[in-house]
Amino acid sequence: LADYVYENIFLGYTLKQWGLRPEELDASVTARVPMRVNYDDRYFIDRYQALPADGYTTMVRRMLTHPNIEVATGIDFHQMDATPGKALVYTGSIDRFFEYRHGALPYRSLRFEFAHDAADRIQATGSINYPNDHGYTRRCEFKILTGQVVSGTSVAFEYPQAFRVGQNEAYYPIPQRENRERHDRYLELASSDSETVFCGRLADYQYLNMDQAVARALHVFETALAGGRVVPPNAP
Repeated sequence: LADYVYENIFLGYTLKQWGLRPEELDASVTARVPMRVNYDDRYFIDRYQALPADGYTTMVRRMLTHPNIEVATGIDFHQMDATPGKALVYTGSIDRFFEYRHGALPYRSLRFEFAHDAADRIQATGSINYPNDHGYTRRCEFKILTGQVVSGTSVAFEYPQAFRVGQNEAYYPIPQRENRERHDRYLELASSDSETVFCGRLADYQYLNMDQAVARALHVFETALAGGRVVPPNAP
């Protein structure tokens, strides 16, 4: 059974998602996929599972309308002037913050393709993984996930690809020992910056789910910003 599951689910998906074989990656990668022998067909088994009532876009938009927040887009971070005495929360790539002093940290990226159909529904479930077939790894039908009642439906196809600076977005830190060691060297640089807090998937160089990312942000707010110190990325 173990060989069957590995060859039909883990191996093909890992090759597409990371461009590497499972043995080249940290064991935490395969540990992300839960294995259960029961009739619970949910991916997660958390007691409480939810989405923002009006979606993440609306949630973030409401957060950004706070009078103390100024939104600026199309500006390179290194061209901005820091405000002395004020904490800076940096959620970008930590290697870029330090201008790649210890070399670039590798990431994986994604390319999305969208399809729209007049049908009320196409898939049986909101998200379907394709470990071995097609060039994409996952196909998501949004209205099933959100419970929206609208005419027609939209589906997104996710194609993993290599990350290239300036050409696409960094999505996934690649979990390998040499990458963690390089990130540790950047954390040493970060420890000498008393006014900057590094937080998030790219700055922490961690594969965080949404609930973990929110928990991390709340922890940083309650500790690092109040105490003026940088919180280690593995802090609870």
